[in-house]
Amino acid sequence: MALVSKYCEFVKLDSNSNRRVEMIAVAQNYLQKHFSGLSDIADAAVQRNLWQQMQSKNANSEDAYLAEICLRCYISHQVYQVCLDLGMKFGSSNGFDYKDLLPFVLDDEVLAMVQRSSRRTQVNSYQSLATTVLKTFDPVRGSLNTWVNRYVKQQPELKRFLLQHGVFLVSDWALLNDTNSKEIHRILTSMYGLTALEIEQTCELLVSYHAIYREERLQQRLHGSTLPCQVPTSAQLTRIAKHLQGATGRVLSGDAVLRQLQAIAAKLRRYRIAAQGGAVSSVSLDRPEIQPLVESSVSTQEDGEEIEFLRLYQKQFVASLDEAIAVVVEDFIIRLQRKRQSVEESFVTALHLFHCQGRSMNQIAPQIGLKKQYEVTRFLKLNELRADIRQKLLIILRSQVLEIAKSFTDSQSLQNLEQKVDAILDEQISSIMEEAQSEVRNPVRDQPLKGMLSRRLCHYLDLRKSRHKFSS
Repeated sequence: MALVSKYCEFVKLDSNSNRRVEMIAVAQNYLQKHFSGLSDIADAAVQRNLWQQMQSKNANSEDAYLAEICLRCYISHQVYQVCLDLGMKFGSSNGFDYKDLLPFVLDDEVLAMVQRSSRRTQVNSYQSLATTVLKTFDPVRGSLNTWVNRYVKQQPELKRFLLQHGVFLVSDWALLNDTNSKEIHRILTSMYGLTALEIEQTCELLVSYHAIYREERLQQRLHGSTLPCQVPTSAQLTRIAKHLQGATGRVLSGDAVLRQLQAIAAKLRRYRIAAQGGAVSSVSLDRPEIQPLVESSVSTQEDGEEIEFLRLYQKQFVASLDEAIAVVVEDFIIRLQRKRQSVEESFVTALHLFHCQGRSMNQIAPQIGLKKQYEVTRFLKLNELRADIRQKLLIILRSQVLEIAKSFTDSQSLQNLEQKVDAILDEQISSIMEEAQSEVRNPVRDQPLKGMLSRRLCHYLDLRKSRHKFSS
């Protein structure tokens, strides 16, 4: 169902490149007039109606303009979400934050358009990403979310930034589809220096992959499929293994085929990144969790001291997060037990199923004696859990960071850091919590959640289970 605010609230960046959300009154009034039951209508239907209104030659020009404003508001929310998801997936391991991506694509001028319209002046010729999306969008061919996602990831400056941070937004399977045996032979020889036998076996596996997966992909395209390349199915992997055995005599299991294909794709990815001037993956000290602290407290120190500070801070950050999780989870259990006995096992099981196995609320419900999705949501109170962990982490980490900093800075710098530390830590903790919130909204089912908070929560649940098993 449609969320009304997304069609009348506009997401923009302020002068400090921070996210701001502003209500567009004319859009709100338009929605109330034409979509009184908006919350009961699917987003796709709302977007199709607004798009048709915007395109209609018979429509009132003011209505067409307001329909466009509503769509631009929605697009601004979706652009922000795509950047947040990219940051969650790639940021922590590649030295950037989702906020670094926003200036490249969150560039629309809805507020300026509204002001110009009220004065009836000419709109300038600048073409934002949202303008490009609306010029090409066709609701028959795909959803607006898909359209925005595609154009954000294809934005040249954003792609260049990601390449510079070692991120190449092409799936393993598309990379393998697009590489022939001659090219992989050249790459493995010149960049990786593999032996002749290793290269020959890699080329043979790629030929079998093309014969099965790529051929089926081509047939799907001929029948009109526009879905992105997916991970090969078990049946496809088995057929690739059989093709390879028939051609070369080599016997591999389906799992072995998958692992070897992923290894080939990883080599191709590093080559493509390097060939396009990007940074091939390496250990980075510019991790978003720690960089503001580095800049605030050790920017004038020697490299050796900086590295030592980073090492100690990273270790303390994880330790403090683990402590905050332990305290908050146990506190939650105590509070739940006041209302109902024998609730501990259900709560811990539900947390584990959701975060560590990627199960949906519907799947979790029968395993803990509940019937409906909303009952599990109400039982777990994940928003409240994250908020409590955030607050506890800030309290624990503040004192620990100041203690570490004493060894790396003078008294004046330490005093300056004390004044800034809450804001600095709050920003870093916010990044982790936003990452957690994003992956909860967009989970990959039946796979563990990959954000830092989820990983450490699963670590704690495993430790807790081991302790209870030992004590019993």
